[in-house]
Amino acid sequence: MNHRLHLALLAAIGGLLAGCGTRTDVSLTGNTPAQYSHVWVTIQGVWFNTSGTAGPDDGGWVKFSLSTPSTVDLVAQNGGNLGSIASGLRIPARTYSQVRLIPVDSTAPLASSAQNAGALYNFEADYVDTAGTTQQLPLELLNPDKGIGIPTSLKVPVANINAGVTGTSTTTSTPGALPFGSNSSTSNPFGTTTGTSSALTATTTTTTGTRANNTFAVAFDGTSDLVPFRFASSSNGILWSAHVAAAYDLSPASGISGQLSLTNITTSTSGLPNIRVSAETLSADGTRYIVVSSTAVQSDGSFLLYPLTTNSSTTSPLTYDVVIHGPDIATIIIKGVQVPRPSSSSTTTHQATTLTTPTTSVIIPSTTTTTTGTTTGTSSGTSTNTGSTNTNVNSVSIGTLTPRAAAAAPPTSYAANVSTAPGALLPAGAVVNFYQTLGTQGAVPYVIESSPIDPFNQVLFNDQALSLGTIDSGTWSTNGTVTVVSAAPKEGAGTYLVAASAPGFSDGTLEAKTSVSPPKSGTAMVVVPALALESGATAGSLSATVVATAPGKYDQGQLMLSHNGALVAAASLDAVLKQGTGGIVTVPGLPSGTPDAVYYATVQAWNSTSSDPATTAQRQWYPQVIDLRTSTSAAIALTVN
Repeated sequence: MNHRLHLALLAAIGGLLAGCGTRTDVSLTGNTPAQYSHVWVTIQGVWFNTSGTAGPDDGGWVKFSLSTPSTVDLVAQNGGNLGSIASGLRIPARTYSQVRLIPVDSTAPLASSAQNAGALYNFEADYVDTAGTTQQLPLELLNPDKGIGIPTSLKVPVANINAGVTGTSTTTSTPGALPFGSNSSTSNPFGTTTGTSSALTATTTTTTGTRANNTFAVAFDGTSDLVPFRFASSSNGILWSAHVAAAYDLSPASGISGQLSLTNITTSTSGLPNIRVSAETLSADGTRYIVVSSTAVQSDGSFLLYPLTTNSSTTSPLTYDVVIHGPDIATIIIKGVQVPRPSSSSTTTHQATTLTTPTTSVIIPSTTTTTTGTTTGTSSGTSTNTGSTNTNVNSVSIGTLTPRAAAAAPPTSYAANVSTAPGALLPAGAVVNFYQTLGTQGAVPYVIESSPIDPFNQVLFNDQALSLGTIDSGTWSTNGTVTVVSAAPKEGAGTYLVAASAPGFSDGTLEAKTSVSPPKSGTAMVVVPALALESGATAGSLSATVVATAPGKYDQGQLMLSHNGALVAAASLDAVLKQGTGGIVTVPGLPSGTPDAVYYATVQAWNSTSSDPATTAQRQWYPQVIDLRTSTSAAIALTVN
């Protein structure tokens, strides 16, 4: 064969195989705090890129638009349940380092899937307030036209050629993106919204073949992503800031399940116990544990942490420390739980008996192997995409545990909040973590509770309730036996180290001087230090020229800068809006000089003199990229309509 022809054929075959990706299904799973009864998210597009740092305006994106947007309730998809958003996507075979979800904004015309679900907005958070009244608020998105970017590693293999030959497929293409235009609906308390239209091409594929589809899942953590805020003194809203979203290939993923005895445990207003379970691993610098997955305990006491990354190693299998926590219970920490390897298709369950003494309890399980897997508990809420209930998850059970009350008699917890030192504000996207350390030698702190700050006011929107109890801890063994010892943490019962974390910044230092303890009365306060930029970043700044088209319409506002849909920085617009003619606002201290230093601007403006400032509020976003990857300064012009 001619040498050039041979090379040409090889190149053609290589290109063909690269394009023949296995059809892929994409789902959402969520973790939401107990007070939320629904968290609706509506998605109209899914993008993939081989670069983990590509911005939405960079090249290399493989884009899919959904002919019909999908709405998923993250409350219903708690506990490892999956809500489908797309199926049968024909993704070229390669390894992707980023997934980007394109949402339908809360002010866009209501998608049929959201309407059918009973939502008022495409992005919405429902919760029961202190008066017992259900509130339905729109979730405020940051630059929804640019989507929510999620760094990951997802491999799409070459499709089964025989399946491709013998199967049948039909493909149709239709335009289907909803516009990001203005919406004058008076039911929206945040008024009209302006933005940029996007039009993608929807591809729907129906295929008959012999190979199962890839299954990918995006996991959101509502504990940090749902950010309540207060503006104009008394008006409230909820911002969606995707801090720690992750995407998983479900084929090798594993899970950790368990059961809690909820005797005498109080449930929240949503009907779920106010208990959460987290899987934690040691941070890269070894100074603390970090949360990689979290879930709510269901009404029957069951829980499932899923999906979790695993590996096939027999000598160094992946393990997680499981932290079970809530304001009314003594925290439980089970160390070194080994998740099943991908080759395993069964679920190991442990029916545990607990023997209790004043200081020690021994869990003696009888171990069985169930090839059908483990079933998650019942989630509240409904969704137009109920997804699967994961009756075939490759997981390990830590058995049945009976949480101790945090104290013999009320109170079992105390309220805590934060403040900042003058001139040392936290980044607007900061999450405050409360840590405790086991008393064993060499132990490092675990995250017990977390809460995002109100980005406009530098405090926690709601006081954080902290358990007064000691900690029950034990180490997992492969035979399932765990000896649990009750002891005070290193900091002392009811005392917590406090440090913040934020996108683009290094985690705060854990020091005894930055801790919080039970107060004699009222709310305990702790001053949280400012954060340093992440390693390799330098301090950059943005100069924003703000012009109001209708002077006097707004007298207060906030400029918010986001990266991949997560809030990074904010600055007040009050001074320039009150001038009427506008002015220049400078945002200092932005992380720059790194591949992630790509930002977009959103403005929230309102009139504080109105009897109901929420009805005057407008959120507006801008398509211009703020690129500080190779520069320490940038400028942008913002017209506030």
